[in-house]
Amino acid sequence: MLHRPQGMPTGRTFITRSSRGVALLSTRARRGLVLLSAGTLVAAMAMAAGAAPAGAQTLTDSVTVDATAGLGSIPSNAIGLNTEVYDSYMNDAPIPGLLKAAGIDALRYPGGSYSDIYNWETNVAEGGYDAPDTDFSDFMATAQSAGTQPIITVNYGTGTPALAAAWVTDADVTNNYGIDYWEVGNEVFGNGTYGADWEADSHCDSTLNGSPVTIGSEPNQTYDCGPTQYAENVLTYMSAMKAADPNIHVCAVLTTPEYWPDGVTNSEYPDPWNQTVLSILGSQTDCVIVHYYPGGSSAASMLTSPQAIPAMMSTLDSEITSYAGVSPSGVKVLVTETNSLVDQDTMPTALFAPDTYMTWLENGATNVDWWDEQNGPETISTVDGATDYGDGGLFSSGTSSDGVTEPPVDTPFEPYYGIEMLTKLGSPGDEMVTSRSSNALVRVHAVRRVDGSLDVLIDNEDPSNAYTVSLTTDSFTASGSPTVYTLANNGTSITATTPSSASSVTVQPYSLTVIQIPGTGGTGVTAPGAPGQPAVSGLSSSTSSTTSGTGTLSWPAARAGTYPVASYNVYSEGNGGTSTLVGNTTSTSLTLTGLTIGASYTYNVVAVDSQGNTSLPSPPVTFTVPPPASASCAVHYAVTNSWPGGFEAAITITNNGSTAINPWTITFSFPASGEAVNDGWDGTWSQSGQQVTVAAASWNSAIAANGGSVSIGATGTDTGQTAAPTVFYINGNVCGDD
Repeated sequence: MLHRPQGMPTGRTFITRSSRGVALLSTRARRGLVLLSAGTLVAAMAMAAGAAPAGAQTLTDSVTVDATAGLGSIPSNAIGLNTEVYDSYMNDAPIPGLLKAAGIDALRYPGGSYSDIYNWETNVAEGGYDAPDTDFSDFMATAQSAGTQPIITVNYGTGTPALAAAWVTDADVTNNYGIDYWEVGNEVFGNGTYGADWEADSHCDSTLNGSPVTIGSEPNQTYDCGPTQYAENVLTYMSAMKAADPNIHVCAVLTTPEYWPDGVTNSEYPDPWNQTVLSILGSQTDCVIVHYYPGGSSAASMLTSPQAIPAMMSTLDSEITSYAGVSPSGVKVLVTETNSLVDQDTMPTALFAPDTYMTWLENGATNVDWWDEQNGPETISTVDGATDYGDGGLFSSGTSSDGVTEPPVDTPFEPYYGIEMLTKLGSPGDEMVTSRSSNALVRVHAVRRVDGSLDVLIDNEDPSNAYTVSLTTDSFTASGSPTVYTLANNGTSITATTPSSASSVTVQPYSLTVIQIPGTGGTGVTAPGAPGQPAVSGLSSSTSSTTSGTGTLSWPAARAGTYPVASYNVYSEGNGGTSTLVGNTTSTSLTLTGLTIGASYTYNVVAVDSQGNTSLPSPPVTFTVPPPASASCAVHYAVTNSWPGGFEAAITITNNGSTAINPWTITFSFPASGEAVNDGWDGTWSQSGQQVTVAAASWNSAIAANGGSVSIGATGTDTGQTAAPTVFYINGNVCGDD
């Protein structure tokens, strides 16, 4: 494919058919965009969702759902998927049925960067490949058969407002398709404005003083393809397209908060992309587009990424208010591309998918679209016993990479079943409500159905441990037995049980569970919005004790719902994923005391309104308590060499006091349990558990006052990460950093 998820390698493939089967055609290279969270019902069912892996434990977790605190209704056409005109399997006969079964009710067309080279009238992508039977009428036949709403990206890069307006006329006037959402271009900021030029844009001036130049190669070069030009052209597109159908939403491309090129400027465009575009669109801001490809080098880091979504939406709301001067409640936010970048076809991404969809929707997005229908394999790996083809598609293309062939064409990959689990959680028009888990590895979402029943999704992102989950609900009365739906690790179908007891639910490692509970409750109250990203300031400690650390946690205020925000609950997240309430305040800050020197802490914040309804948690913030600046000793720890399974470290002890230290003993703890000293020198080394003690040798027992120092060292073993100790003690006195 020509368009690729941001941050992926540049060589791509088209998915095509041939008389000899499937062929992969190489594309031209594209440089990419690097993308730099009253009554008690103990839920019903003791059930097994597949066997737990060997050595797994069963831990406990508590989930709280407020059936009154609404987060908005599930929008129509919220669960979307991308299609591409270079995919010859796009309109295969099984596709509509598969889409219906998974609850996919929106389809984006004609596909990523291809949108900016594709002429819908001629079905030609300039410089690209169009597969047979993928023109607009072919696409619409599939979309209508699947019962989905199209989202169309018109050609901004090489097209015209007239071409876009003609498309609106054909779709909504001539054929009465009633297409609501129309994007003006795809990732237009990738047109060379900030140095990356994977996106076609004929508006760019590629000459300087009459001579051809590479866009962005000259310091004083001007080129009309930045945010100002784009926004002015969007207004022209908007005028032409709404003249054809005044009821449509015309959507402008924005940068995703916290991801490149958010906040980037240059000499020609001193204001960031979003500020420039929204300021020019002003009161005509109708609909905005962001893309979301969270990075991370591991499944664990990828799975935590949706926790940042509330802060992204908060930032978008603030930018719309500040720069466009309109209420964000009247502006549609569509996430028209998203996917994981690791373990794409296996269970980690199946867990990521429903969590991502729901977190965006709970925080105000109108639509979220998975990238993509069929994509093609890349790097082959094994993830928890399952083959990962490195294929971002929802369905197999049946092609091969590195001698490994995917399953037959149109076979669903694991994320398909993760998305299908959303059909068990809710439907358009049902109310999303607040929910909270006491364990960060157990993600939860809840929906109050229009008939009053309550559904809860439990996403166990722990690959090693099962959890026995107790469920507490407010403003809800259960009646009848629940139904439990489960997608087990590497499962290819969703199972259902109907337990008769109301005791607890056990969720297995790497599994998705939906509990459907018949009953009544909720009054349609809107919960507060999630507080913004917390920050920590004034971190310090003293030599008075090991728990002398202090700091101030502060956060942007939450948006009020039906009732005003009355206070904020601050939670500390434990190492095992547990969550502990540490404070409540009516302000937007909290003083933290009693923090352990060298320890790391993670906090998030929940808003509480005047009636006790709670918001979703803010994104988390993590920090480490520094050693005291006033300490009379300082220690510098450095890894001087490392190799698989081992390392060498050097430690320098400095005496900043006015009297000599004689003799000395240094103690510290390794952060990771797999770290251990093998051989130490210039002292007598010993280790108990993770704590290391080094006593002075006879020849270096004295450390002179006022800057005298001693150096020691050791070799050791580790489990792949040589994490440095964070706090050191000399003769029982805490030392500072050096």
